[in-house]
This record gives sequence, C-alpha cells and structure tokens, in this order.
Amino acid sequence: MARRSHDDALGVVGAETVIGAGVSVKGEIFSESDIIIDGTLNGIISTSGDVIVGVNANIKANIKAGNVTIAGHVVGDVVASGEAMIRETGQVQGDITASGIAITLGGIFVGRSHMQPQTNPEVSVVEPFVGIHEPKKRKL
Repeated sequence: MARRSHDDALGVVGAETVIGAGVSVKGEIFSESDIIIDGTLNGIISTSGDVIVGVNANIKANIKAGNVTIAGHVVGDVVASGEAMIRETGQVQGDITASGIAITLGGIFVGRSHMQPQTNPEVSVVEPFVGIHEPKKRKL
C-alpha cells in the first residue's frame, strides 16, 4: 500500500511519483519514495519505496522496489525486498524475486519465481545438536 511521508512547505519533499493514465514515459525512474503508475512506461523503475501498477498501466521495464502491487500489465523482471502481489486484473511476463509472492485469482504470471528471505539481524537461528553439545546460536 502506498504511503505518504511528510512534505515541506511546497509539498514536494517525500511526495509520491504518480504517472497517470494517458501518460507515456520512456527512460529510467529512480526514487526513494513510492511510485504509482497507471500509464505507459518503457525503461527501468527503481525505488526504496513501494511500486503500485494500476489497472490501466502498460509497463515494459524491470522493477526494483520494497513492495510491488500489480493490477495492470508488466513485461519485465520484478525484484521486491518485501512482497510482490499480482491482483486479479494484473499480468506479469517475467521473473519475480521477493520474500513473499501472492497472486489473486484471475491474475496472470508467466515466468519464474524466486523466494528470498527477508534479512532481519534480530532473528537468531538454532543450529542442530552435534553429539552431546548444546545447540549454537548464530545471527542471520
């Protein structure tokens, strides 16, 4: 879900990037905030925020973001450090790499999926017993 951060006096700092229906963009978009696309985009999308692909969107681009929600059409690879979701109207033709992948009934996915664990330094893993020794704990 898109989030809005605090804006400065002019309302531009931390604002979301929105590409509306009927707008065509060719090139690369790099951002630190959320990106909402409901138009046409050819190129690259990279943000530390979230990406929402609207139902009218037609994207030919690789997408790298925190979370990615797709309700339109995407041709390209999707890499999400969090979750990738394909809604019932969404179509993805490309590979998806994420810590969680969800496809709503009706959504179309043609490609390969790769699951990657979210890295959390607070989580410790208990190693199995070796002989009579106590289990060892290690940080991930």
